[in-house]
Amino acid sequence: MENKIYYEAQDNWTKDEYYYLHRCLHRILFYYKKFSEEIRLFDLSKMTTETKVLMYCIIKYYHYDFLMEQYDNLSELADTKPLKYKLVLDDSTISENDIYRQMNVIY
Repeated sequence: MENKIYYEAQDNWTKDEYYYLHRCLHRILFYYKKFSEEIRLFDLSKMTTETKVLMYCIIKYYHYDFLMEQYDNLSELADTKPLKYKLVLDDSTISENDIYRQMNVIY
């Protein structure tokens, strides 16, 4: 089985690596119909807090909350809390009201 980026340990990751992870997760979740089987196989217990927060941000940003209901394995994402530190993906600025900012992710 191929080791998926969303299961990797993220020790000493750079913002570019987190950005790449975000883009991979974004593609999967945004095109959820195409990637339905992969989403169904997500094992959140094998993912870092950062990965789960990124997934939560993507789902909330697109108002895809239904994914947390449609896929039983994503239901615990509904309880996602903001990171205790800033996770920088990009140096650009975003609106203060953005879900990423609320979850302490700088994108």
